[in-house]
Amino acid sequence: MDTEKQFAKEKVASSVEESYDEALHEPPQEQSLHRGLKARQISMIALGGAVGTGLIIGSGTALRRGGPLGLLLGYSFVGFVCYLVMVSLGEMAAFLPHKKGFAGYATRFVDPALGFALGWNYLMKYLIVTPNNINAAGVVVQYWTRSVHIAIWMVIFIVFILVINFLGVRVFGELEFWFSGIKILALIGLLLMGIIIDLGGNPMNDRIGFRYWNPPNGPFGKYLLDQVKNERLSIFLGFWATLTNALFAYMGTELIGVTVGEAENPRKNIPVAIRRTFWRILIFYVGGVFVIGLIVPSTDDNLFIATKSKTGAAASPFVVATTLVGIKTLRHIINSAILIFVMSAANSDLYIGSRTLYGLAVEGKAPAIFKKVNKMGVPVPALLFCTAFCGLVFLNVSSSSARVFGWFVNLVSTFGALTWMCISYSHMYSLYPSLLDTITDSLFSRFMKALALQGRSRDTLPYKAPFQPWGSWFALVATGIITFFKGFDTFIPWNDANFVTSYIAVPVFFVMWIGYKLLYRTKVIPLAEVDLVTGLRAIDEEEEKYLRDEANKGPRTRWQRIQTFFAFVSISFPQLELASLFCLHKTPMSLAQISRNVVKKVLAIETPEGAGALVRRSIGSMNLRNLTPFLMLDHFHIGKGAGFPDHPHRGQATVTYMLEGSSQHEDSAGHKGTIYTGGVQWMCAGKGIIHAEMPIHTPGQPDPRGLQLWIDLPKKYKMVDPSYQELNPDEIPSAYPDGEEGAVQVKVISGKSHGVESPVRPLGGCWFFHVIFKNDGSMFQELLSFLSIFKRHLYIDKLLALKGDLKVGSQTDSIPAYNTVILSANGDQTGVKLTGTAGTEAVLISGEPLDQTVFQYGPFVMTTREEIQQTLMDYHSGRNGFEKAHTWKSIIGNK
Repeated sequence: MDTEKQFAKEKVASSVEESYDEALHEPPQEQSLHRGLKARQISMIALGGAVGTGLIIGSGTALRRGGPLGLLLGYSFVGFVCYLVMVSLGEMAAFLPHKKGFAGYATRFVDPALGFALGWNYLMKYLIVTPNNINAAGVVVQYWTRSVHIAIWMVIFIVFILVINFLGVRVFGELEFWFSGIKILALIGLLLMGIIIDLGGNPMNDRIGFRYWNPPNGPFGKYLLDQVKNERLSIFLGFWATLTNALFAYMGTELIGVTVGEAENPRKNIPVAIRRTFWRILIFYVGGVFVIGLIVPSTDDNLFIATKSKTGAAASPFVVATTLVGIKTLRHIINSAILIFVMSAANSDLYIGSRTLYGLAVEGKAPAIFKKVNKMGVPVPALLFCTAFCGLVFLNVSSSSARVFGWFVNLVSTFGALTWMCISYSHMYSLYPSLLDTITDSLFSRFMKALALQGRSRDTLPYKAPFQPWGSWFALVATGIITFFKGFDTFIPWNDANFVTSYIAVPVFFVMWIGYKLLYRTKVIPLAEVDLVTGLRAIDEEEEKYLRDEANKGPRTRWQRIQTFFAFVSISFPQLELASLFCLHKTPMSLAQISRNVVKKVLAIETPEGAGALVRRSIGSMNLRNLTPFLMLDHFHIGKGAGFPDHPHRGQATVTYMLEGSSQHEDSAGHKGTIYTGGVQWMCAGKGIIHAEMPIHTPGQPDPRGLQLWIDLPKKYKMVDPSYQELNPDEIPSAYPDGEEGAVQVKVISGKSHGVESPVRPLGGCWFFHVIFKNDGSMFQELLSFLSIFKRHLYIDKLLALKGDLKVGSQTDSIPAYNTVILSANGDQTGVKLTGTAGTEAVLISGEPLDQTVFQYGPFVMTTREEIQQTLMDYHSGRNGFEKAHTWKSIIGNK
């Protein structure tokens, strides 16, 4: 029996995950990153890594070329594209927050070759953008002095960010949290300062208004007018140039897709960070360039212009604005804040670069040495490799910092644009599947269509991206057009260095993609075979452990609440949730103890079944039908001479739980045994099984009584090999909400209760508890499945009263014995409160609804009529799981 049970457990585990490519699993613990980034840190890093040189420094170049209106339009348009990319990434990252970055999504949902090219493309972006931000820091410092050689500053800055990254993700996250906090406060201050200056609150008492939007300064710039000799064309070229600058400014927003691997509770925190992207873009980027266009004329020679800035030029338009109105001291404070901006961005960039290289190594697409981590979870070889590329910053020793900045902007914006396009490509859904079936199935319909084809609804995802499927298409096409024409000014006049830096990334990307495909002979993954399962269990269990640990910490301190308040206020004024922030429950914020209530109650009448059996059927009766994933729930009482001789099953699982007496079983695969009082058998019929279930009648012992639950299997598991998971009474763990001397005992047949987990691993989301009141009392049971990879409040929860006086939630009406009730499932209801008197017993079942149709023919349960017809043919012809259907006879059923 022990050998059989161990074999069954191993077989179930293997049927879920081990059939998939091992490269898709999370790395082992000793080679794994640590989930040490907290919710507030994730939100801050998402903002801090994105707001940097592109907005604070690069906007000067964009203002000169596009004018104030061109600047505003360009940043608004690219901001919208950025938002579409982010929501697409957010949908995938919340569903599968793995530790391999978003290159892992391209590998998993499209083609390993695309994952390879995207991963290395993104790595090259961060090998360039890190020295670019250090170079920008040099530009800021040179505003004050040139007496210290710039190379010395570069060494200081490189050592500074290297040390921070060496200290581990928790130290990095905390420092970056405060750096980004300073950055946000500075941004808010700069925006307010700009508005005040514009309205006349300056030493000159000069109300500027929209003066700089009028000729000769605005509203549009005239870029390359001397070369093209056409004013309208030069205005258009000026606007187009702002798109390239804006593209560079928004690069880095997508880094949230890399931080998911080290984020705590990622399925909650990632969607929160993604949703707030809209407000960050609107307030800081669009609002920032609007204010800049009001207070600085686009014709001012003091603006920092990439490739052309003169010695002593201000690094930021905000500094220029203070100079123009005669504010002397404030410009130095602003320049200091900008130095923090760019150093924070460089710090984040080095972090992301090292994690990207680590992710490639874990997937086997970079040398194995780069997947080594130290005891703090820092990928040291990858970190040192990325730091070495910071040496590129010393190019500014022989060329001006402004010229080097321009080269880096060209490289980074192209690498970043290719990344955005790959993210959209991985996520896209075909708009015209009926017209372009062949093309879209092989190329364009990836994550979203794979979900649909595999029976998963997007409505059940932790985060559902808006504007889909149009959004991903629009982002892909718009980014592609901007990238293709971004280097137009290298031809007017011809500039070798700018042309190479503008376009070199494109052929490099395609060489990597095509080269990998030819070398490893990879193909675009068929949509029906896109892996939507592997690794989910590990992530779910890691998340559940985090929630349990948080619950055990008790109430948060005032300082912790202040930190949370600061994080939320800083990034999301419109979406502040004060009620959640100051929750003092001992459970996490997302698990406040709000009970579900009874929405339907059905008495199960005892009726004869077969010869000598009595059955109380609740689910599956006329009163309770179509309660996915549950098909039937019987409370059975088997008298002498009755039983369930040889019969088949396909497509469902059956759970037999003995309340009194014993039952023996035997099947066509050679498995047999006995279920004793208090024991359970979880049988997965899969593609087919023939078995018999017969009671054991012992003199002086009660007739066998128990529960049998039929559970519909998810479509992908319908045709797995049959398997069993069986627990003897002493193997079923018990939870005691108030300690072993307390009033309530919960037998955990499957799922988790109060930190106690059952060893049963069903092939679908299902929790099964037997609640026993030893004395008068109450308990609260959270109802979150360990397989809850979708929205947590869509579970169908059922309660079957067995004995005593039971009450649910705040309701005063008792639930009599043998009544089955359906519980509400409102979004804020995280569990159910049960109150009972001594001797009260009930069974609580929580299941994950399946987004699939049910076609049932007796013991056969499939998802289409054709599958039922095929099942009948298989059964009658003895194949595909029913090979012994007409030759095997059980011993127990044919005595």
